[in-house]
Amino acid sequence: MEIEVVPIIERLKAENGKILLTTHENPDGDGIGGMLALYKFLKKKGKNVVCAMKDDVPYIYNFLPFVENIKKLPLNETFDLTIVVDAVGLHRVKAPVESKEVLRIDHHLGGDFNKSDYIDPNAPSTTFLVGKLLREWDEDAIDSDIATCIYTGLITDTGSFRYNNVDEKAFEMAKFLVKKGANPSYISTMIFERNKPNVIKLLTKTLSTLEIHYNGLIASLVVRREFIEQTGTTEEDTEGFVNYARSIEGVEVAFIMIQKPDRKTWRVSLRGKGKIPVREIAKKFGGGGHRDAAGCRIEGGEYEVKRKLIETATQIIQKTIVEKEHILI
Repeated sequence: MEIEVVPIIERLKAENGKILLTTHENPDGDGIGGMLALYKFLKKKGKNVVCAMKDDVPYIYNFLPFVENIKKLPLNETFDLTIVVDAVGLHRVKAPVESKEVLRIDHHLGGDFNKSDYIDPNAPSTTFLVGKLLREWDEDAIDSDIATCIYTGLITDTGSFRYNNVDEKAFEMAKFLVKKGANPSYISTMIFERNKPNVIKLLTKTLSTLEIHYNGLIASLVVRREFIEQTGTTEEDTEGFVNYARSIEGVEVAFIMIQKPDRKTWRVSLRGKGKIPVREIAKKFGGGGHRDAAGCRIEGGEYEVKRKLIETATQIIQKTIVEKEHILI
């Protein structure tokens, strides 16, 4: 057993009180999948466990087992233990939580730490860590529902095994999950091939904003609030849109700006291809994430925010070129 897995397993085994499982706002497949896998497993172990989060489950993840059991935060109760899945701290939940103790299971750098946390920034996904934890605790208790939840987070956070956070360990975990009953074809279909017509209309409007900057190294997209209103969609329907900008040949930094309902705040998602650490761009605006996938929030007008992002991305690109002596332009 790897030493870093032991503390959280022992802590969970010892807990006989109320446990809350939660994840970050604007939840993704990794956060939801990890939370639900833990929920089913801990239920099997006789634990008093609840899963809850601030936002609704995005449409593309409504097929996951037990989604109907996810409650909405805040909850009017105090928990003995809260486990934050796929986030650097409880503050990323963006809803009040009353708990005597908080632990993290996460693959992000930074944040608050507890001696019983299970954190590995080198892991391909948080669900990968959940899978390791559950296998070490009781591999036989992992059923097809749990495997489906873990596989969902693994496939979404690795870009269907395309990102450079993928290594042999990711494929070994996928193999194990398939053996346990996860169906790759079904899961991929439910996530990637259930687009509603109005989501395609939203994508069309979003792609019309595509711009290329800095000698083709940066690509940007914008989702104005009016696009969402005109197409009858929601912010969660923009999941994956940024990858269209990322897919352009020569682009090393892609970002999408999604306008919040207040029309003065933008949720920004950044993607890279391995050469430029987009996490450093997000950090300049108070955000964070991984080397190739990060995010932040910025207030201001559309063109002002875009200008700031382009300037910062350009600076990070230039700094990376100097540090690594890698000529991109």
